[in-house]
Amino acid sequence: MKHSAIDLAAELARFRTDLPVEAAATPPSSWYTHPDVLARETETVFRRSWQYACPTDRVAAPKSYVRVDVAGDSYLVLRDRNGTLRALSNVCRHHAAQLLEGAGCVEQLVCPYHGWTYDLDGSLRSARDMGALADFDRQRFSLPQVPVEVWGPLVFLHPGRPARSVAEELAPLAALLAPTDTPELRHVHRRRYPIQCNWKVFIDNYLDGGYHVAHLHHGLAGQLEMGAYATQLFERFNVQTCPSARAAEFHGRDFRARIGGGALYAWIHPNLMLNRYGDILDTNWVVPLGVDRCEVVFDYWFSASEGEDARRFIEASLEASDDVQQEDVAICESVQRGVSSRSYDTGRYARSEGGMYQFHRLLAEELRR
Repeated sequence: MKHSAIDLAAELARFRTDLPVEAAATPPSSWYTHPDVLARETETVFRRSWQYACPTDRVAAPKSYVRVDVAGDSYLVLRDRNGTLRALSNVCRHHAAQLLEGAGCVEQLVCPYHGWTYDLDGSLRSARDMGALADFDRQRFSLPQVPVEVWGPLVFLHPGRPARSVAEELAPLAALLAPTDTPELRHVHRRRYPIQCNWKVFIDNYLDGGYHVAHLHHGLAGQLEMGAYATQLFERFNVQTCPSARAAEFHGRDFRARIGGGALYAWIHPNLMLNRYGDILDTNWVVPLGVDRCEVVFDYWFSASEGEDARRFIEASLEASDDVQQEDVAICESVQRGVSSRSYDTGRYARSEGGMYQFHRLLAEELRR
């Protein structure tokens, strides 16, 4: 699709950040439809923030790796032979072929193009037929590395130079999650949802303070005390909480036992959500694929219970989660079609949408750098 030229600075300036949420208008539709905005986000948002990479379980053993693509760059998150966690460029220093796909366990990194071979610390071990070249120094051709950190069961990487560690940035969230800490949680499932919408549409849907739940998620709404839904804002994340509405059976278990009496939904700027309820944790990682396409990657952790009852409970919980996500996918794709129409430019915030306004204000600050 061909897009007409825009004055990017002018479009970014149209969104006002100095008003209370009750008086503010949402960003213009161009923020959701024009590739110039996405290009700016790639440079000033995604390449300058901590990005979720994978569950720690996937790189727990020495020599294990996961490929992670962030903001147009490809990385290998891996454990070297000594167990050190690293995030290496997935691009060969010879002629730029990508080294590995997917995830697995490897002894070394071998380029599929010309066979250049790297150790798991990123150092170039061998470069076939290059020894006779003048001034060829293998040490100058190691794979670049970026910062990588573990936070709870999650691995993060930073494509640039972080001002703070993940632990420092998320310390208040760790304190909020501490009462629900369940060390025996294990990662059991990953699910991907390709969605025909701008990545921010999905984030907006998550951050409306439960405003859409009663109308879109009838099953979920009946299980939560929506009148007690609350949002807390922090520097670079926010937290929505809601208690359960009743004690009802869910596949052989008391519903309150499933969600622990309530749900906690945390959004971490810019594109990660963490949902905590009962003995369940799931994360939603929103990956832009284009101005009108994204993929949302769900990772699920459950308590380490064994047996047939636990298996059925996990399967039923995953099915219930999928029901909600399919409803969200449909409405987000509808919103993208609507925001792309000539009849829509900007909207308004409901009083419950302070978390969404916070997201837009942080985004505006970064886009205007």
